[in-house]
Amino acid sequence: MIIVELELNKIYCMDCLEGLKLIPDNSIDLVLTDPPYGVKYYSGWYVKENPHDKIINDDKFFCPTETLWNKLKPTGGAFIFYSHKVPMEDPRIKNRIIWVKNNWSAGDLNGDFGNQYECIAFMPKEKFKLKYYRYSNVWNFDRVPSDKLLHPTQKPLDLIRQIIMCTTNEGDTVLDPFMGSGTTAVACKQLQRNFIGFELSQKYVNIANRRLQQDTLFSYDILDMEKE
Repeated sequence: MIIVELELNKIYCMDCLEGLKLIPDNSIDLVLTDPPYGVKYYSGWYVKENPHDKIINDDKFFCPTETLWNKLKPTGGAFIFYSHKVPMEDPRIKNRIIWVKNNWSAGDLNGDFGNQYECIAFMPKEKFKLKYYRYSNVWNFDRVPSDKLLHPTQKPLDLIRQIIMCTTNEGDTVLDPFMGSGTTAVACKQLQRNFIGFELSQKYVNIANRRLQQDTLFSYDILDMEKE
């Protein structure tokens, strides 16, 4: 267990740039995060009013990559989601995972084609070793259906679990500075990993905490959004 001014296994409603100052360098086993992409994602396809808050600061690609890199142990690694519309360029990227959405949706309201994939930058440090080598860099996972979304860019739990299982051991610590509705935290709890998370929106912190408090973590999709 790492010693920080922050508690492990807690999501903090604060700016990650401030929160990261409280985490020592060389102390995190895995950075796994889905930062703002710079695509101003706010779907207009809902029949009723859009139930999701707009993503704070989603006007450009924003990820404090250098700071996150410094927080990692020499045996650690980072997986950072990004959009093909806003490419992520960094010489430390060893591979790019393509997440193929099996149940992709229609294009945006401006007449774009449907977006069937997203990208994940894989950035291992010098002593990092994968736990499993049987995966290619093309992963197929269903996206979260629109009627089950707790956050507008929520990632499927099975996808997040796969990243954690093939890169960490039980008791390791995972950092997600853009926690959203808490999928990384839920996966860590299921897999007996520790987590530290930051999220600017109190609404999404509340949703994440409710997911974590459920007796059966696999049933998180029954949360009543109208109570938020």
